[in-house]
Amino acid sequence: MELYKLHMLAHPPELPNGPATYTLMVAREASPTGSAQSANFPSWQSLAQKLLNVGMSEGELQNAKKELDANRYCRITGVSLSPMQVELLGFIPETSSDAAVIHPAL
Repeated sequence: MELYKLHMLAHPPELPNGPATYTLMVAREASPTGSAQSANFPSWQSLAQKLLNVGMSEGELQNAKKELDANRYCRITGVSLSPMQVELLGFIPETSSDAAVIHPAL
């Protein structure tokens, strides 16, 4: 069974009152090992549905899936998410303005 892991890296806003952006990193692993800094999904479909729910487009997801199939990982940069969308993905929103890894909600 394969497991899909979503990691998020927060970047501070480019403008003083602008939105934070995120780099989403997806990895596919053969064994279901845990990580303190990732949200785990049992299938690509479950992860893709979560990403669609927070506003990612079908095209972005198709490109990510192609890269994931070729390399077992992919990176999606410049994703703008509200704190609520971050929570919908299973993470705790970062309150600091510094770039940081967003930790999964327990």
